[in-house]
Amino acid sequence: MFDQDYAQARKQYVEEVRRSFGQEDRDLYEADRQPASMSFFKLRLMIAACIFAAFVLCDRTGSQFYHYTTGELVSMIQKEQFQTQLDAIRQAWSVLTEKGEESGE
Repeated sequence: MFDQDYAQARKQYVEEVRRSFGQEDRDLYEADRQPASMSFFKLRLMIAACIFAAFVLCDRTGSQFYHYTTGELVSMIQKEQFQTQLDAIRQAWSVLTEKGEESGE
């Protein structure tokens, strides 16, 4: 109980000091969340760019990726051969994000 009172008093003191400098009182945790989501987007964008660059490199050099040519990969994507796997991944991702939202992340 003493620790909670001390923490509350300390928090009040910090807020008063901030107000004395004329700064707005904002939630520190909210500011930390925004860069994390932006950095995750940047990471996904970087991975996508790398995959695309690897695909173009394989296409230009005639290389194979896991014994598939780029033409075979394009035809597989067009046939939606992996649709069931993609649906399973999407479902698992939605379950994970729902659990994360429920736990307060």
